[in-house]
Amino acid sequence: TITLIFFIALRSWLGDCFDTQPERNVCIIAIDYCKNHDHLRGSMDDSEDAYMFLGINKEENCLARARYYWDYCSNQFYQPIVVTFVPTGVNGSYPDTNIVHKTVEFRNSYVPKYPHLNDSPPIIEDALKLMDLSPENNRFMLPASMTLDEAVDTRPASRGKCWTRVLLCHLVPRFSGTGDDVDKAYEKDGVGENETACLGRARFYWELCGSDIFQQAETTYLPSGARSVHPADEEVQNALLARARGVRGGGG
Repeated sequence: TITLIFFIALRSWLGDCFDTQPERNVCIIAIDYCKNHDHLRGSMDDSEDAYMFLGINKEENCLARARYYWDYCSNQFYQPIVVTFVPTGVNGSYPDTNIVHKTVEFRNSYVPKYPHLNDSPPIIEDALKLMDLSPENNRFMLPASMTLDEAVDTRPASRGKCWTRVLLCHLVPRFSGTGDDVDKAYEKDGVGENETACLGRARFYWELCGSDIFQQAETTYLPSGARSVHPADEEVQNALLARARGVRGGGG
């Protein structure tokens, strides 16, 4: 009986040691946009595993989670993740605030104005880098003399499945027209196997080309024939109506 009581007490003591949970609501993640996992948008406490195994109760470890979630979301440089370590109130973001400001400033200064980009290679390079593409990252663009079916036959077996059309790509003129997606999108984002990933590229190319409300990007996932357009037709129509009202107002 004494032995049994001893083992029960020992098990209870060991259970208390190993069941101790770290304090929660210490490392808060704020996500305004998450490309790959839209359900994560908002403010949330970090995961239980992060508390248990990564020691995010320490400020340094908590702030490092901004980079983790930014990579996990596959966000662009102007879509930062912000982390707050509650005990000290210290905030951290990835990318660094200075980088975000620089890229947003680039978008605000060049996107509305559309300079003569054929004579401005550095601006084209900046536009590509902003969307995490190297300046050398070319696309296969559909020649005017070739049908889409003919073009698909010329592509490698793992390509030719995700096509995006932008009539006029202001920031990267060589991407004007219809083109297969870049190798990086096939290899990293799986646009050749994942319909959702492919259709999401309409927004990507719209932003890359300058976010012109009147220049929609249309993406087609050939294996299923599914299609997406960004911005939506309704948004373009509203912008056209607003512009028409502005012209009438100015003329009066």
